[in-house]
Amino acid sequence: MVERIEILKRLQSIKNKISELEEFKKCRKNDIQKKKELIDNKRILSEKRHEEKISIQKEIDSKELELKTDEEKVNKYNVQLNAIKTNKEYSALCSEIGCKKADMSLLEDEILSTMSKLEVVDKEGKELTEELKCDEESLKELIINVDADVKRTDSEIGKLQKDQEQYINLLDEESLRYYKRLSNIKGGKAVVAIIGNVCGGCYMNITTQTLNLLISGKELVFCPSCSRILYLDEK
Repeated sequence: MVERIEILKRLQSIKNKISELEEFKKCRKNDIQKKKELIDNKRILSEKRHEEKISIQKEIDSKELELKTDEEKVNKYNVQLNAIKTNKEYSALCSEIGCKKADMSLLEDEILSTMSKLEVVDKEGKELTEELKCDEESLKELIINVDADVKRTDSEIGKLQKDQEQYINLLDEESLRYYKRLSNIKGGKAVVAIIGNVCGGCYMNITTQTLNLLISGKELVFCPSCSRILYLDEK
């Protein structure tokens, strides 16, 4: 019975190790996915900055065209001043020229402000472009490293699976059936030690009868509370 328990413990250890390695592979592959998502998000943001830059430039062009139109109107009004004969008409046109120049001044301020905004967006766009180049190179390197890790891990898993098969072949069908069922429903923790009269799985006290069965070592002993396979901790 002692030998059977040792085989079960070894099987559990191997299964848990395989699970850890599979989780490691999953995490490494997720690293690639996360990096790709980061790059995709930056690419989307870069495209938005490019579209924003085009939109701002169109706004500047529109305002500059409006400013040019106003300048032409002012020049036209100045020419008209020379042909005006009455003070009333002269004053009205001067007032119109003053209003138009005020509008032009505001328009010039808006153009300068929009140009500043364009510079910021353009700078952000260039920075994102550079970051994307670095990230894409980093992704290539990451893929190479992850592929190597996965290949090495698969090799380790393959060796463990061979060991697992050897231990399975040493067990009787009943013990193996109990172990597999418990392992599946107990999260890989089917075989646990008794430490200080307490089950190492559910931490409930065991009875004297259960302890005596363990000491006799004639059969598999299960925890009355959680049904896990028990063994005595040598320590």
